[in-house]
Amino acid sequence: MEAPFNEPVLCVGPPGTGKTVLALYRAAALYEQGRTPDFVMHSKLLNRYVERSVIELDMHVHTRTWHSWVYSKWSGGVGRKMPESQPWSPDFMRAIEFLSEYGCTFPGKLSWTHLIVDEGQDFPKEFYIYLTWLMSAELITKAGKRASVTVFADDNQRMEEGRNSTVNEIMTFLGLTERFEVTTNYRNTAQIARLASYFYAGMSTGMPDIPENINGPVPRLVRCQSLREEMLSVVRWLHNNDDLSAGVIVPNRRVQKRAVESLKIEADKRGLRVQMYATGVDPSGIDFYGKGVITVVCDKSCKGLEFDGVFIPQLQNYRIEGADQDFFRMKMYVMLSRARSFLQLSYAECEDDPAILRFFPPSEQGILIWPS
Repeated sequence: MEAPFNEPVLCVGPPGTGKTVLALYRAAALYEQGRTPDFVMHSKLLNRYVERSVIELDMHVHTRTWHSWVYSKWSGGVGRKMPESQPWSPDFMRAIEFLSEYGCTFPGKLSWTHLIVDEGQDFPKEFYIYLTWLMSAELITKAGKRASVTVFADDNQRMEEGRNSTVNEIMTFLGLTERFEVTTNYRNTAQIARLASYFYAGMSTGMPDIPENINGPVPRLVRCQSLREEMLSVVRWLHNNDDLSAGVIVPNRRVQKRAVESLKIEADKRGLRVQMYATGVDPSGIDFYGKGVITVVCDKSCKGLEFDGVFIPQLQNYRIEGADQDFFRMKMYVMLSRARSFLQLSYAECEDDPAILRFFPPSEQGILIWPS
């Protein structure tokens, strides 16, 4: 409510604190002020998830991926291909050099009134340098209203090394001196929040408050004989809770394909549906709000999503040797915090316990039930 509309704004908060909801209502407030905000995010799947909320809330907001926004703005304003460092990786520094030297054909099409960026930590720092340059470029600002930007971000949710921006980098490149913070956890039960916080890696965004008034079962770790047994536990849970949603988060595409095959065999018997999303695939058919639906996604696609019950199988496929342990902890933090009320982790097809388990809280802490 206090954030200005004509200046860059940054809002930070850990998972489950309502950043995307705030982003949507900020977009609605801008629309009521006579502006047409652009709402962008990194992931096609998250964009699909948010689209449904826009419809339900009857908001006049158009959401899109950042690739769509960047490339369409450049094409409309400059009339030529966006410089790239590799396919679908815009080279923002070369773009600035080109505009500085040659200008653009249709400046009005390269400008905007207000841009809202969700999951802003997913964007490269050069993206923010590019935005700042455009907002200050005399040629662009003359073409329309003074442009501005609002960014929602979380240092805890940087899932890939080398392709993200820290909150401090966003503040530096947008020239910000103030940030707004949200800390209340509206998503998880207290039990899930405690387990997720165990993997907190000390990032600047901090941890959300534990929602002590929202309770549920303690998350559990399960040892199974096979992937099919892991998937059978998902189907049984959803069959007993068919008014809820289930999300299965897997480590890679290979496991995803096997998981979907196993799930469909058991789900069909009980009238449940199975759907999956893979990077690069059109997500328009994904139903996040249907009952009796199991959604299978890879870990890199799970940010911003939430499900009543979350299952994280095949822990033995996660490798920690040679990996940045902070990024591993952040990955676990993000995956665990997708669950609203039920959380199960499991491993199978291995004689010995996976090495990854040494990073888990011991049973005596009481925040994770270990197999007996």
